[in-house]
Amino acid sequence: MYRKYMSNEQFNFQVNRFMEPYYDDPKVQNVIQEAVSHITNQENWYQTWYDLGNQTEKQKQYDLASAYFQLADFFLSEEDERKKETYRRFSEDYYKSIDTSQLIFDKVPYGAGYMPVVRLNHKNATKTILFHGGFDSYMEEIIRLTLSQGLYDALPDYNFILFEGPGQGVCVRTGVPLTSEWEKPVGALLDYYHIEEADILGMSLGGYLATRAAAYEPRIKKVLAFDVMYDMADALIMKMPGADKIIPNLTGNVALQEKFNDTLIEKAKNNVDLAFKMRKGMDITFAKRPVDFVMEATKYSMDGKLDRITQDVLLIGCSKDLYVPADTAAKEALQLTNARSITSKVFTERSGGERHCQVGDKPLAAKCIISFLNGNF
Repeated sequence: MYRKYMSNEQFNFQVNRFMEPYYDDPKVQNVIQEAVSHITNQENWYQTWYDLGNQTEKQKQYDLASAYFQLADFFLSEEDERKKETYRRFSEDYYKSIDTSQLIFDKVPYGAGYMPVVRLNHKNATKTILFHGGFDSYMEEIIRLTLSQGLYDALPDYNFILFEGPGQGVCVRTGVPLTSEWEKPVGALLDYYHIEEADILGMSLGGYLATRAAAYEPRIKKVLAFDVMYDMADALIMKMPGADKIIPNLTGNVALQEKFNDTLIEKAKNNVDLAFKMRKGMDITFAKRPVDFVMEATKYSMDGKLDRITQDVLLIGCSKDLYVPADTAAKEALQLTNARSITSKVFTERSGGERHCQVGDKPLAAKCIISFLNGNF
């Protein structure tokens, strides 16, 4: 169950997100409680988790060390030299903590670089599912969810293709920025592996990306939005009163752009959530200014596109999402006028799973995904 470690909503969410596997470990929980008492800003956030990563790595607790290093890494920009080390140690420790014998590692050429891919195959599988993250997830998070939440074991009819696409993880460091036209990297993967039909599962912003891909890529047969995301700009507007009136008028208005950019920079000085969104958004889109990222974000919308979808659709939503309005699943369902079928599940505090991507109650989301793909929702 989702816990309150810190009063800062963004900090608290990320602690829950990465430390969820240790909810039932009282020793780790005591360490977390002590750790968060020292965190007041993004700099001592980094130092606190980095120190814990060092300590647990020396004790050869690689899974736990990996989680600490991922927390240390999280708020560092791509330009921060420390990120190379935190990412390397997070990734190396993660792979030390699991059996990698069933993982097939690939690099699929794309744009100026490549897309990292991990495949998990079943001997008699007849179907394929593509699984990717969104705004800030790494390959290792996708692997962890696939294995620890039982997706791989519960779906023996499927071969899994897990990947980091444009703007994500290693891919962005090979010179490939995020794109709103997600059908392009998806199409490249399907072409590379000579796949005629596949299902697609997108997590977080991936809920938009996967849905967008399905709208333009007919080889996709089922699309799973985990969670739903109709418009990336919603994640900005939700926490910025008045932004909904400014953002639509930015294009072509240089004076307004400069003024809004100054506002974003000033507000981000004392706002962890906004600072993270602006910095990460600029990193993954290669935007030069915060306002440039905001204008880029408006391209990531399913407005006027959902009627293109003819596939089976699973919409997962929740009532207390940090990034997505609570009515998004219902809004999308109404616009999916040509979908073959629509299955919606909105989690609430009563059901559990009320947070973004069911952080705190991840097994609920996994059960939902498995049931949908197995045809017995």
